[in-house]
Amino acid sequence: MKKTFFIFFLAFVSLYKAQILDEYPDKQTFYEGGMVNFYKDVHEFLINSKLKECDDKEIYQPRIIITERSEVKFIKDQDTANIARNKCAYDLSREVLRNLKKWKPAEAKGWKIGAITEFILYPKDLMSNYQPGYDANKFVTHTKYPEGSKAFHTLFHDNFMMIFEDYQLNGKVNLEFYISKNGHIINPRIYPEVYNQNFNNDFMRTLTRMKKTWIPAFYKDIPIVERISFPVQFSITFTER
Repeated sequence: MKKTFFIFFLAFVSLYKAQILDEYPDKQTFYEGGMVNFYKDVHEFLINSKLKECDDKEIYQPRIIITERSEVKFIKDQDTANIARNKCAYDLSREVLRNLKKWKPAEAKGWKIGAITEFILYPKDLMSNYQPGYDANKFVTHTKYPEGSKAFHTLFHDNFMMIFEDYQLNGKVNLEFYISKNGHIINPRIYPEVYNQNFNNDFMRTLTRMKKTWIPAFYKDIPIVERISFPVQFSITFTER
């Protein structure tokens, strides 16, 4: 899942050049029939397989790649502590990924193409508490910057203005990071890759200094991790707001 902020300029990655997209294009989903159909199939699989329901505090968000051949690949999760706390939900997500078949690749320029995505698996709502038409995304309260998105836009501009000026770089970049369950920025990266290590180091160092704690995202009353992405164009005119 994601929440996108638009800062200064809207920039798009050249889809036709990418082998794997970092996210699905707007209005495309990773499963045939959309998210409601996905969760219906997950529910039916879990019930028909007679798998054990997890504790009502367990939740997991698998990150996956759907290839151009409609195959699913699990992206290894480095957060072993979170896996341990949600081991039952983690195991169920692996069973779902191994057994469901209606995975749908992204499409760009008329071509099928692999893409990265993720979903929420909350076992209780998919088993004993399941309701027809269920879509986990409808129960998400998205992460927020405490002073609002406009204040964050200003803070981002003021912190990064000198970096863009110093390197005199012209081009398009996307900044991605996650807001943890505690409201901290984690796992930042820039894509497509900028081939200037000094710029990358300065960019990440500056991002680290922005230590303001966010209000985390929630699934109902359970805190979850949420992806944030910035489409940004940087140039010598970056200072214009």
